[in-house]
Amino acid sequence: MNRPYYGWLAGSTLSAFGDSALFFALGWAATGIAPHVAGLVLTAFTLPRAVLLLLGGVLGDRWGPRRVLISCSAIVGACCFGLAAAVAFAGSSATLLILTAAVIGTVDAFALPAAGALPRLFVTDDDLPKAMAMSTSANQVVRLAGGPMGGLFVASLGLAGALTIDAATFAVLCCVLLAIKPPYDVQPSADRKSVARDALDGIRVAWSDRTLRTILLVVAAVAAFVLPVTSLCIPLLARAHAWSATQTGLIVAATVTGSLLVTLVAARRGTSTRPNLTAGLGCLLGAAGITALTLSPSPWLATAAALLQGLGVGLFTSHLAPVFVRATPRTHLTRLQSLPSLAQTIPLIPSTNLLAALNIHQALTLCATTTALAGLTLTRLALTSTTQRGAAV
Repeated sequence: MNRPYYGWLAGSTLSAFGDSALFFALGWAATGIAPHVAGLVLTAFTLPRAVLLLLGGVLGDRWGPRRVLISCSAIVGACCFGLAAAVAFAGSSATLLILTAAVIGTVDAFALPAAGALPRLFVTDDDLPKAMAMSTSANQVVRLAGGPMGGLFVASLGLAGALTIDAATFAVLCCVLLAIKPPYDVQPSADRKSVARDALDGIRVAWSDRTLRTILLVVAAVAAFVLPVTSLCIPLLARAHAWSATQTGLIVAATVTGSLLVTLVAARRGTSTRPNLTAGLGCLLGAAGITALTLSPSPWLATAAALLQGLGVGLFTSHLAPVFVRATPRTHLTRLQSLPSLAQTIPLIPSTNLLAALNIHQALTLCATTTALAGLTLTRLALTSTTQRGAAV
């Protein structure tokens, strides 16, 4: 790995820490008002992403991923400072929580495709799986700290403090991106069609490729009922058992710990030659962890269950993400990077509100069942496929 890559990794890791702490603080504050408010806050975060992600991918290919990420870092930093002042003055009302989530979700729609494409601009294709595993590991380390620190921020500084810290981390990332230049940077696309036509062209390229199409469908199915476990179900479960914010933060951190252990191994040894099978087994392991979480009577048993879930999710993501990036044409880097984020975002809108309307144990049972079915589907596909070995899915 080269020095510019490590510089970018340091800046992105710091901003991920701020985001993780803030996301926990938002979820905790919202669940303290009412479960349906928590669902609305998460919807306000995901809905702008669902609407604008394709546009973010198109702009990334037109302007270059680095330029887009610099702009997004500056904008989200300024917005978080302003929202911190508003929260400090008016308090953590439901309206302000929803507004905060909507602002961050809107900027994320433009930042996520660019951030997903950036590692490929720093390393060769041969080094890409290890570089992505290193990036994922670093982000999971800060997410590991983000859960407990989010609980600490809520207890000591409140939501305004979490917003201020997030704003400062994005200011640092903006400065880092201004100071470095990727050695394998791509030239912005000179063929300027309409935005809609460029977006549809990205969808066409992904859908016509078997590997890309399969990964997108699987990610959409899993995201709907795995991502809300950490953001919604664990805080609601903690409220039902009267666990503290610090204990809840540790449970969230355990899910990240499990994923981190897997990605560290992937960074060291590489990934399996049978990605479908490994990802399917990861889903089954994650379903077992969610089931154990449903039955946990204490925060310590819940922490162990969350660790098991994290191990499963880590196996799933670490094996499918590098395959998708490596299969992406360099002419469509950010457009296609918007699609996995879109595949995760759109299903979250109905699933989050559905889970918020259910009893917490019913919600977790539904998450475990759906995740297990996804794992069985992937495993069956792996065992019947004749193209398992190598990069193909």
